[in-house]
Amino acid sequence: MFKLRLAIHAIALALTILVLVPASSAQTITATLTGTVTDTSQAVVPNAAITVKNEQSGDIRRTVTNGDGYYTIAALPAGTYSVFAESPGFGKVEKTGVAFLGGDKKNVDVVLTVAAAGTEVQISAAVDSITPVDSGEKSATLTTKQLQDFSVVGRSAAEFIKILPGFAISGTGTENRANFTGETIGINGNGDKGSQSALNGAYAVNGLPNNSLDITADGAHVSDPGCNCATPVNPNTDMIQEFKVLTSNFSAENAKGPAVINTIAKSGSHDFHGEGYFYARNYVMNANDALNNKFGKPRPENKYYFPGGNIGGPVLIPGTNFNKNRDKLFFFSGFEYYYQTLDTGLLTLTVPTARMRTGDFSSSELAKLGNITASGGTPQVPSSTLFPGGIIPPSQIDPGGQAMMSLLPLPNADPNATGGYNYVQQENFNQNSWQWMTRVDYSISDNTKLFVRYNLQKEQQLFPVGLWWRNANQVPYPTPVVGKNQSQSVSASLTHVFSPS
Repeated sequence: MFKLRLAIHAIALALTILVLVPASSAQTITATLTGTVTDTSQAVVPNAAITVKNEQSGDIRRTVTNGDGYYTIAALPAGTYSVFAESPGFGKVEKTGVAFLGGDKKNVDVVLTVAAAGTEVQISAAVDSITPVDSGEKSATLTTKQLQDFSVVGRSAAEFIKILPGFAISGTGTENRANFTGETIGINGNGDKGSQSALNGAYAVNGLPNNSLDITADGAHVSDPGCNCATPVNPNTDMIQEFKVLTSNFSAENAKGPAVINTIAKSGSHDFHGEGYFYARNYVMNANDALNNKFGKPRPENKYYFPGGNIGGPVLIPGTNFNKNRDKLFFFSGFEYYYQTLDTGLLTLTVPTARMRTGDFSSSELAKLGNITASGGTPQVPSSTLFPGGIIPPSQIDPGGQAMMSLLPLPNADPNATGGYNYVQQENFNQNSWQWMTRVDYSISDNTKLFVRYNLQKEQQLFPVGLWWRNANQVPYPTPVVGKNQSQSVSASLTHVFSPS
């Protein structure tokens, strides 16, 4: 047993050293509890014992009031707690249902009543009845229940910013809709289907310029540092317990901004809990877009299938007494696969015919381009002085340019039937990926707590037409550019209380 405990402590120390430097600049994701203990005559009660117990995991923190009856307990993980206060000669007081979100600073005052030994007073608090103090921040928070109850199009909690106060659609043009719909999950900010992140200039907050929004996960900065336009660590709604948006007046530990999204991963508890799920969206259930109907375009044939699941609870080691009370070590782990068939619409272009690639731009060959081309004008025969009859001699054709031209697709449509386009191609392709997130919480002692969260995402992103984004009148590549993308994120926190008062 001694060797087992020594090994666990060694692992905890190694993880702490590994993440010590990155964690030094992280945002606050824990809460602070303060309060004053008095008796019924409003006289302060020094040296009163204060115990805070996590109602989900059973984790305990302890302290005592100082000479002024004041107490504080910092670095409480987000969750719901019971607060106990007792002192010799007074009855024990318990306040339950005290909920904390990441970064909260709440005040819970306790009044002790002189009573016989063994007397206990229990007070049940409404989850949101205690207001944070010592902070003028303007923010909005969605809890686990709200994350599950509110509908989103895709699998990113970043979609929720569109319903929060202070946010407006940005750069909409005449369509009056954001460039990010939430449908497609991707590590990059852009793909051949369009924008894949709410940070990619989709929304403006409080009238600020585009890309003024930043995102953190468990205190770690997780937006794309190159452009601040992507969310490579997807805030999955089934893997996080809290989604908080800070819009102004927040404290200095939130170094990014001027607006910040903070998410906190789910954690394990005293009992085992898990779920399996399957989200599906198929184009056969969709109505067509109004703009598509106006211009006679078919509905996009997108298909999204997202199977996943998660499990959390205490870490138990068979054959040992470690964590037998289920209040020391906890885990949570979630996995989801993103199967995505993306319809990027019809490509309508004018491409050179086979004979044009050998220098034949005669009237008969130009007639194959139809009455008009993609440019909107009629085809024109090259100068008859330089190239009589529109024929370019082989000596005037650069072999390298001709080889490049051979990479362009050949015509496949009648331009007089398509409005001037001799190449029409439906571009559908798969962009599949998966995400795994796990978190471990270790109560080393009442005064020392450790948590580590790890997130891994991998995807194969295809660019059949344009790299990162698609330009107007761009033809497909001979073969798609394949992006084998991967993102990893680690966040850790070690808290040690040197003195309980």
